[in-house]
Amino acid sequence: MTRSRTALAALALALALLAAPPAARPARALDLEQVLREVAAGNPTLAARRDMVAAARARVPQAGAWPSPMFDLGAVSVPISGRFDEEPMTMKMLGLAQRVPLSGRTGIARRSARAGVTAEGAAAEMAHYEFLGMAWQAYADAYYAAARAGRAEDQRGVMDRLVRSSRARYESGAGRLDDVLRAEAERARTLADLAAFRAEERAARARLDALRGRAPGDAGTPLEPPPAMVIPADPAAWRAAVDDAHPRLRELDARVARDRFAARAARRMAWPDLEIRGSYGFRQTLQGGRTQDDMWSATLAVMLPVFAAQREFAEGAEMDAMADAGAAERHAAALDLEAGVAAVHAEAIAAQRTVHLMADTVVVTQRRALDASWSAYTVGTTDLWRALEAAHALYNEELVLTRAEQALAGAEARFLSLTGRGDLLGIQLPPALKE
Repeated sequence: MTRSRTALAALALALALLAAPPAARPARALDLEQVLREVAAGNPTLAARRDMVAAARARVPQAGAWPSPMFDLGAVSVPISGRFDEEPMTMKMLGLAQRVPLSGRTGIARRSARAGVTAEGAAAEMAHYEFLGMAWQAYADAYYAAARAGRAEDQRGVMDRLVRSSRARYESGAGRLDDVLRAEAERARTLADLAAFRAEERAARARLDALRGRAPGDAGTPLEPPPAMVIPADPAAWRAAVDDAHPRLRELDARVARDRFAARAARRMAWPDLEIRGSYGFRQTLQGGRTQDDMWSATLAVMLPVFAAQREFAEGAEMDAMADAGAAERHAAALDLEAGVAAVHAEAIAAQRTVHLMADTVVVTQRRALDASWSAYTVGTTDLWRALEAAHALYNEELVLTRAEQALAGAEARFLSLTGRGDLLGIQLPPALKE
């Protein structure tokens, strides 16, 4: 009987397990490289920049194109009667005219347009890296805000333990009321921190989703830790990332070249153009049966830019001035980039040093101090405020550690935005649009 009951119970348990809905699988964690790929593929601003490059490329065939030929169809010397067989000069005419630029400005205009394509491509590449850096920053902000929330959760557990212990001592007559109140106040402060950290995480998640081209809603997906990397003490490698191949500098170089070509093309417009005209006249048989030969004509004309020369040279001077301004802007941009990289490297080194000191020394020491204070309080050799002080000190140092880790990740993100050199950060970036 006992075996039968056992078998029936096992069968019932098996049926219940089969009938139960399958357990929900934990959400797959996102990692930074996956997020960067999603930003490159789904960000609408980057899509708009790619469309701008396509538009610039479509302008190249139009730049410097010859004027379209002119086709004439009409009648010549038609009498009032409207008859084509009364007058010998009455003709039905077909004509064709073509204006031919002789100055070479069409080729120069196309070179200007190609430089514009290069400028747009470099600007799109720079925007690509800037948005990847923004995504890196938002990712780090979300991850470390969640980490601080986790620290706050742990601290709340410690505070719950201290509240229970202090209340038990007070109720037994071995403790003081102010110990209970102080522990409860510290617990309430921890709960306020927890709410603030959760709000920081949600805000960072919303920014990250927007950069990925999505509406906010991925708050439940866990994030993998940002990749750990060692920042070189010598800033030379980072500073060398700002060279002539940098997309921002390539963009400005291309814009200067575009304006120089445009200035040359404008001045060439003062050169005369050649116009070729040809026509063919069809003549009908006259009254009385007299036949007539058809007639043709051809002319060459040269446009004399008497009144346009001053305007074209003024336009060329304007474009040259814009090119000079672009060259000065390029020099300023190079200096700004070098200064920015140097500053970011200094911030990264300081944050890295802080992380090492906090993680290897300060937090470890504070955790030992808390263990010692708690043991002493448990056996009654110290007051509650010492345990509270040790717990609060450890909690604060752990928050400082996460802030330093976040600052380090932020410096790396800004370096990526400035240079696009993911290889120097040990991470593979999705490809950018290049010309």
